[in-house]
Amino acid sequence: MDISWLGHACIRLRTLQTSVVMDPCDRSSGFDMGRPNADVVTVSHPDPAHAFVRGVRGEPFMIDGPGEYEIKGVQLTGIATYLTPPAEGRAPQRNTAYLLEAEELRLVHLGGLGAPLTAGQSELLANIDILVLPIGGDGALTPEQAARTVRALEPAVVIPVHFPWPKGPRDDGPLKQFITNMGVEPEPAAARLSIQRRALTEMLRLVLLEPRG
Repeated sequence: MDISWLGHACIRLRTLQTSVVMDPCDRSSGFDMGRPNADVVTVSHPDPAHAFVRGVRGEPFMIDGPGEYEIKGVQLTGIATYLTPPAEGRAPQRNTAYLLEAEELRLVHLGGLGAPLTAGQSELLANIDILVLPIGGDGALTPEQAARTVRALEPAVVIPVHFPWPKGPRDDGPLKQFITNMGVEPEPAAARLSIQRRALTEMLRLVLLEPRG
Protein backbone atom coordinates (compact mmCIF):
# COMPACT_ATOMS: atom_id res chain seq x y z
CA MET A 1 0.00 0.00 0.00
CA ASP A 2 1.28 3.47 -0.98
CA ILE A 3 0.04 6.60 0.81
CA SER A 4 0.65 10.21 -0.30
CA TRP A 5 -0.50 13.47 1.28
CA LEU A 6 -1.97 15.82 -1.35
CA GLY A 7 -2.54 18.68 1.10
CA HIS A 8 -4.93 19.68 3.91
CA ALA A 9 -6.77 16.46 4.91
CA CYS A 10 -6.48 14.88 1.46
CA ILE A 11 -4.58 11.65 0.98
CA ARG A 12 -4.21 9.32 -2.00
CA LEU A 13 -3.96 5.63 -1.28
CA ARG A 14 -2.89 3.10 -3.88
CA THR A 15 -3.15 -0.67 -3.73
CA LEU A 16 -2.34 -3.19 -6.43
CA GLN A 17 -5.95 -3.06 -7.58
CA THR A 18 -7.26 0.42 -6.96
CA SER A 19 -6.62 4.07 -6.11
CA VAL A 20 -8.56 5.97 -3.43
CA VAL A 21 -8.57 9.74 -2.80
CA MET A 22 -9.89 10.73 0.62
CA ASP A 23 -11.16 14.26 1.39
CA PRO A 24 -10.14 15.97 -1.90
CA CYS A 25 -9.37 19.65 -1.26
CA ASP A 26 -9.81 22.77 -3.37
CA ARG A 27 -7.43 25.73 -3.23
CA SER A 28 -9.42 27.43 -0.46
CA SER A 29 -7.60 24.97 1.83
CA GLY A 30 -4.26 26.64 1.05
CA PHE A 31 -3.08 23.61 -0.92
CA ASP A 32 -3.25 22.56 -4.57
CA MET A 33 -3.80 18.80 -4.77
CA GLY A 34 -3.31 18.79 -8.54
CA ARG A 35 -5.55 16.51 -10.60
CA PRO A 36 -5.24 13.06 -9.03
CA ASN A 37 -6.81 10.04 -10.66
CA ALA A 38 -8.92 7.69 -8.52
CA ASP A 39 -11.33 4.78 -8.62
CA VAL A 40 -12.92 5.78 -5.31
CA VAL A 41 -13.36 9.13 -3.53
CA THR A 42 -14.45 9.53 0.09
CA VAL A 43 -15.83 12.77 1.54
CA SER A 44 -16.03 13.38 5.28
CA HIS A 45 -18.25 16.48 5.10
CA PRO A 46 -19.44 18.93 2.43
CA ASP A 47 -16.84 21.68 2.89
CA PRO A 48 -15.01 22.39 -0.43
CA ALA A 49 -11.72 21.87 1.40
CA HIS A 50 -12.84 18.27 2.04
CA ALA A 51 -15.25 17.59 -0.83
CA PHE A 52 -13.67 18.80 -4.09
CA VAL A 53 -14.75 15.68 -5.97
CA ARG A 54 -14.74 17.35 -9.39
CA GLY A 55 -11.02 17.96 -8.96
CA VAL A 56 -10.41 14.20 -9.17
CA ARG A 57 -9.87 12.67 -12.62
CA GLY A 58 -11.55 9.53 -13.90
CA GLU A 59 -15.03 8.36 -12.99
CA PRO A 60 -14.60 7.57 -9.30
CA PHE A 61 -17.22 5.98 -7.11
CA MET A 62 -18.04 8.58 -4.45
CA ILE A 63 -18.79 7.77 -0.81
CA ASP A 64 -19.99 10.64 1.37
CA GLY A 65 -21.57 9.12 4.45
CA PRO A 66 -21.86 6.20 6.83
CA GLY A 67 -22.28 2.69 5.45
CA GLU A 68 -20.36 -0.33 4.21
CA TYR A 69 -18.89 -0.60 0.72
CA GLU A 70 -16.63 -3.00 -1.19
CA ILE A 71 -14.99 -1.79 -4.38
CA LYS A 72 -12.15 -3.40 -6.35
CA GLY A 73 -10.72 -5.32 -3.42
CA VAL A 74 -11.05 -2.42 -0.96
CA GLN A 75 -13.54 -2.57 1.90
CA LEU A 76 -14.72 0.78 3.26
CA THR A 77 -16.85 1.52 6.30
CA GLY A 78 -18.11 5.03 6.96
CA ILE A 79 -18.65 5.83 10.65
CA ALA A 80 -20.58 8.86 11.89
CA THR A 81 -18.56 11.29 14.03
CA TYR A 82 -18.70 15.03 14.73
CA LEU A 83 -17.17 18.17 13.30
CA THR A 84 -18.32 20.07 16.35
CA PRO A 85 -19.16 18.58 19.76
CA PRO A 86 -22.82 18.21 20.72
CA ALA A 87 -23.95 21.11 22.86
CA GLU A 88 -27.19 22.08 24.54
CA GLY A 89 -29.40 24.01 22.16
CA ARG A 90 -27.15 23.36 19.15
CA ALA A 91 -27.20 20.47 16.73
CA PRO A 92 -23.74 18.97 16.17
CA GLN A 93 -22.18 19.17 12.72
CA ARG A 94 -21.64 15.76 11.21
CA ASN A 95 -18.40 14.22 9.95
CA THR A 96 -17.75 10.75 8.53
CA ALA A 97 -14.61 8.84 9.46
CA TYR A 98 -13.64 5.98 7.16
CA LEU A 99 -12.17 2.59 7.96
CA LEU A 100 -10.43 1.20 4.88
CA GLU A 101 -9.29 -2.42 4.69
CA ALA A 102 -7.00 -3.64 1.91
CA GLU A 103 -3.88 -5.79 1.52
CA GLU A 104 -4.22 -7.05 5.12
CA LEU A 105 -3.99 -3.47 6.46
CA ARG A 106 -6.62 -1.44 8.32
CA LEU A 107 -6.45 2.34 7.88
CA VAL A 108 -8.68 4.98 9.46
CA HIS A 109 -9.02 8.48 8.01
CA LEU A 110 -10.78 10.77 10.47
CA GLY A 111 -11.68 13.40 7.86
CA GLY A 112 -12.31 16.79 9.43
CA LEU A 113 -12.93 15.45 12.93
CA GLY A 114 -13.19 18.39 15.30
CA ALA A 115 -14.69 16.79 18.41
CA PRO A 116 -13.12 14.07 20.56
CA LEU A 117 -14.37 10.58 19.74
CA THR A 118 -16.99 9.06 21.99
CA ALA A 119 -16.35 5.68 23.60
CA GLY A 120 -18.65 4.06 21.05
CA GLN A 121 -16.94 5.70 18.09
CA SER A 122 -13.52 4.72 19.43
CA GLU A 123 -14.66 1.11 19.73
CA LEU A 124 -15.79 1.06 16.08
CA LEU A 125 -12.47 2.56 14.94
CA ALA A 126 -10.16 0.45 17.13
CA ASN A 127 -7.82 -2.39 16.13
CA ILE A 128 -6.27 -0.44 13.27
CA ASP A 129 -2.82 -0.31 11.75
CA ILE A 130 -2.67 3.21 10.29
CA LEU A 131 -4.35 6.40 11.55
CA VAL A 132 -4.66 9.55 9.43
CA LEU A 133 -5.81 12.31 11.75
CA PRO A 134 -6.37 16.07 11.47
CA ILE A 135 -4.48 18.32 13.87
CA GLY A 136 -4.11 22.02 14.35
CA GLY A 137 -7.40 23.40 15.55
CA ASP A 138 -9.24 25.69 13.07
CA GLY A 139 -12.09 23.19 13.04
CA ALA A 140 -9.87 20.14 13.52
CA LEU A 141 -8.58 18.51 16.68
CA THR A 142 -6.13 20.50 18.77
CA PRO A 143 -2.67 18.92 19.11
CA GLU A 144 -3.60 17.79 22.62
CA GLN A 145 -6.88 16.21 21.49
CA ALA A 146 -5.12 14.53 18.57
CA ALA A 147 -2.55 12.96 20.89
CA ARG A 148 -5.32 11.63 23.14
CA THR A 149 -7.06 10.17 20.07
CA VAL A 150 -3.89 8.30 19.12
CA ARG A 151 -3.65 6.83 22.61
CA ALA A 152 -7.31 5.76 22.50
CA LEU A 153 -7.07 4.00 19.11
CA GLU A 154 -3.52 2.60 19.51
CA PRO A 155 -2.50 2.43 15.83
CA ALA A 156 0.91 1.19 14.71
CA VAL A 157 1.41 4.15 12.34
CA VAL A 158 0.19 7.76 12.69
CA ILE A 159 0.06 10.23 9.80
CA PRO A 160 -0.92 13.79 10.81
CA VAL A 161 -2.68 16.03 8.26
CA HIS A 162 -4.79 19.23 8.17
CA PHE A 163 -2.04 21.52 9.51
CA PRO A 164 0.04 24.24 7.80
CA TRP A 165 3.24 22.68 6.48
CA PRO A 166 6.16 23.98 8.62
CA LYS A 167 8.22 26.81 7.18
CA GLY A 168 11.38 25.54 8.81
CA PRO A 169 12.79 23.58 11.74
CA ARG A 170 11.91 26.37 14.17
CA ASP A 171 8.25 26.48 13.16
CA ASP A 172 6.39 26.30 16.47
CA GLY A 173 3.06 25.38 14.88
CA PRO A 174 0.56 22.63 15.61
CA LEU A 175 2.80 19.88 14.21
CA LYS A 176 5.55 20.66 16.70
CA GLN A 177 2.99 20.84 19.53
CA PHE A 178 1.54 17.49 18.48
CA ILE A 179 4.98 15.87 18.42
CA THR A 180 5.68 17.25 21.90
CA ASN A 181 2.38 15.86 23.19
CA MET A 182 3.06 12.48 21.63
CA GLY A 183 6.59 12.20 23.03
CA VAL A 184 7.60 10.23 19.91
CA GLU A 185 10.40 11.14 17.52
CA PRO A 186 8.94 11.49 14.02
CA GLU A 187 10.51 9.87 11.00
CA PRO A 188 12.15 12.18 8.43
CA ALA A 189 9.52 13.68 6.12
CA ALA A 190 9.05 11.72 2.90
CA ALA A 191 7.05 12.08 -0.31
CA ARG A 192 5.06 8.92 0.38
CA LEU A 193 4.74 5.93 2.66
CA SER A 194 4.96 2.45 1.16
CA ILE A 195 3.93 -0.13 3.73
CA GLN A 196 3.09 -3.82 4.03
CA ARG A 197 1.59 -5.81 6.86
CA ARG A 198 4.88 -7.52 7.71
CA ALA A 199 6.56 -4.12 8.26
CA LEU A 200 4.39 -3.28 11.27
CA THR A 201 5.96 -3.44 14.72
CA GLU A 202 4.83 -2.81 18.28
CA MET A 203 6.75 0.48 18.25
CA LEU A 204 4.56 3.43 17.28
CA ARG A 205 5.70 5.14 14.07
CA LEU A 206 4.99 8.85 13.59
CA VAL A 207 5.20 9.36 9.84
CA LEU A 208 5.47 12.84 8.30
CA LEU A 209 4.51 13.16 4.66
CA GLU A 210 5.45 16.14 2.52
CA PRO A 211 2.35 17.65 0.92
CA ARG A 212 2.17 17.35 -2.84
CA GLY A 213 0.17 20.56 -3.22
